[in-house]
Amino acid sequence: MLRAVFLGTRAELEWAFLEAPARLRPELHADFLELLSDAERADPLRAYWRRILDPDPAIHRPARWRWHDTERVLSEVRPVVSRSNVSHAPHEPLPRTPLFEAHYFANDCFLEPGQLLRDAGRLAGIPGVIVQGRYDLLCPPQTSFALAAAWPTARVVIAENAGHALSEPGVLAAVQAALNELASR
Repeated sequence: MLRAVFLGTRAELEWAFLEAPARLRPELHADFLELLSDAERADPLRAYWRRILDPDPAIHRPARWRWHDTERVLSEVRPVVSRSNVSHAPHEPLPRTPLFEAHYFANDCFLEPGQLLRDAGRLAGIPGVIVQGRYDLLCPPQTSFALAAAWPTARVVIAENAGHALSEPGVLAAVQAALNELASR
């Protein structure tokens, strides 16, 4: 059982953090770029990864929060907030996910280009269910369908009216149903 497939490609990251926000949440996209210098905006993703991985808290702290806040807003169809929060308290613990993601993304997820789709045929004979939010901006449905096409014994289950987060309507129920189905085989 997989939920919200991410294949580790630069195209997926550019869609999630640059293209989708620019088209669908322009105010969030502006917030995301605001932290960067003009020179860094030529490759904002790499600039963020450098900042997030920088040992200086004055550099990594705002970058980690901005990445985190952007990802949170993009995870839900109806987020509670629609902008990045620029006023996190200094004593507030830093989110860990941006640090892990920056490490992997800066290293191309330690994958060869196209490796996961190329090797997905090796899963033939293993049953799979891929749960996907219809309006997931971080891991869009086309990625789940591409994996299912390369994995002959997998199928995609769409959670309608849902985004990326497990808390989105129907996602958790679809995950539980998929797990029950696979466990009963």
